[in-house]
Amino acid sequence: MTSYVCARKECRKEIDEKKLATLPGIKCPYCGYRILYKKRPVIIKRIKAI
Repeated sequence: MTSYVCARKECRKEIDEKKLATLPGIKCPYCGYRILYKKRPVIIKRIKAI
């Protein structure tokens, strides 16, 4: 499941995809800010360079 983080410095709350789908439009349900970042996965992908 994908999670997002609010970009507002004072908020920085983590929002899951289910909660985001219930709201009209894309915005933080806590502060109303409209810029969200997709949280990076914990697993690091390594690609061998040729």
